[in-house]
Parts: sequence; structure tokens; C-alpha cells
Amino acid sequence: MPALMTFGSLFAGVGGFDLGLERSGMYCSWQVEKDNQCQKVLSWHWPNVKRFKDVTVENDYAAVDLICGGDPCPCRSRARWITKRTGNPADLAGYFLAVVAGVRPRWVLRENVPASDDKDFAACLEYFGYRMVIIETNSAALTAQNRERDIVVGCPQEKYGKFIASLPIEKSGHRYTETKYQKTAAYPVLTTHSCRWDARDGYIFDGTGIRVADSEERCQLAGFPLGWFRDLSKTSVARMTGNAVVPQVVEIIGRCILQADSLGKERP
Repeated sequence: MPALMTFGSLFAGVGGFDLGLERSGMYCSWQVEKDNQCQKVLSWHWPNVKRFKDVTVENDYAAVDLICGGDPCPCRSRARWITKRTGNPADLAGYFLAVVAGVRPRWVLRENVPASDDKDFAACLEYFGYRMVIIETNSAALTAQNRERDIVVGCPQEKYGKFIASLPIEKSGHRYTETKYQKTAAYPVLTTHSCRWDARDGYIFDGTGIRVADSEERCQLAGFPLGWFRDLSKTSVARMTGNAVVPQVVEIIGRCILQADSLGKERP
């Protein structure tokens, strides 16, 4: 294995974190993903990476320098789904923190919708010994998808200052930071619906009429290379891209981490 900073990927989905961190210069050691179709996508692009299916059970995680993840957001999303059949959606943030407590990586990255419980997650990581930064991101300037997300970063105490200095952001206080990518005229945030006609979804005028985005367009708006989803159905691609982490945003933060970090230090 190359002598690179290593990471483990929780709630890996279709590999948004993984692709972004690899592009920044890191190495994927293991992944955790429950969804069978997402596992298929991960196996196409990371055939030799060890994968686990269930974050709620004890797994044999190898030591890594960084743990990343985008735990499922329905319990805190404005688009939350609550039905009589499913009940309240599960909050898996506690399992994310349990893995961090067991593995003790040097760095932690967590992506999710903007929500007040960011502070609760950050407070837990501070208890573990990390310094915290919460970065408000929007991928509009990178992929033309107006996707606003918070990325919680747990830093080693001694690297906090270098990491903050390396970020292309303006600090706004209370450990919060804001990227330079503000809301702009861009495609609305991708939803998981492939053909819904709804004000929350975007539409495209192609000269002959108005239509919803096709699978290739969703792939590009989500920041993935064409062909990433191969021959999956448009319904599957919509569901996956609607939940995906944008690799270009992660790559920027990954490069800042590498700039601030040096391997071989004691873990927090």
C-alpha cells in the first residue's frame, strides 16, 4: 500500500467522499455501506477495498488517519419522510461517533444537511479531544448544483491553526466558517425523484420542451464522471445522486487537511 494518508468511509453511498479524498491524495482503506445497489457501485470503482455492510454491528476496522461519512439525513432534513409504515427514520450519528471512538483517527469529516444538531455532533468530537470546524458549503460554483451542506471537521489539536489558515473561506465566528461558494443561479439541489413534477425539482428546456434531468445530467450535477453508474436505471441514479456527497467539495477540504497534516503524530 502506498505511504499515503489513509481513510475509512462510513455510509459510503456511491463514493462521493471516497472519490474526493482520493483525488486530494489519500488512500481508501475500508468502506461501510448497507444499500445493495450502492455496494455494487462501490465494487465497480474500488474492487480491492474491504467493505462492511452494517455500521450498527462490531466490525474489524483497520486503523486509519481519517474517518469520513454522510450519515442518513431524513431525521433532520426538511424533506424528511415519516409514514405509518416506516415510523420515524433512524438517526445513525451515534454509530458514527462510536466508530470514531473505537478507531481514534487523527481527522474526522462528517457531511449532512444544515441542522442545529451539528453542534451536538461537534461537542461529542470535542469531548474525544478534537478541535472543531463547521464548514457551510455549496457546490453551485463547482458542479452547477445548488447543494448546501455542512461539513463538520474534527482536527488534531496541534493542526487546528494550520487547517484554518489553509481553507479558502471567511471565518464567521463560533467555530463556523463559510465557503466563498454562495447560493447562485444554478440547478436546484438534486432530489431522489427521477420524474416528479414539483417546485422543489429542477427542469431543463432543451429547445423542444421542458423536461427533468436525465441520468447523465444528474451524474454531472452530482460531480461524478460520466459512466459512474453504468447501466443502472434512471430511478436508481436519481436516488443515488440525490443522496450523494459532491466529490469536488470534499477534494478541496481534503487538500487542506493534507496541507495542514503530517503523518506519524500521536492520535488524539
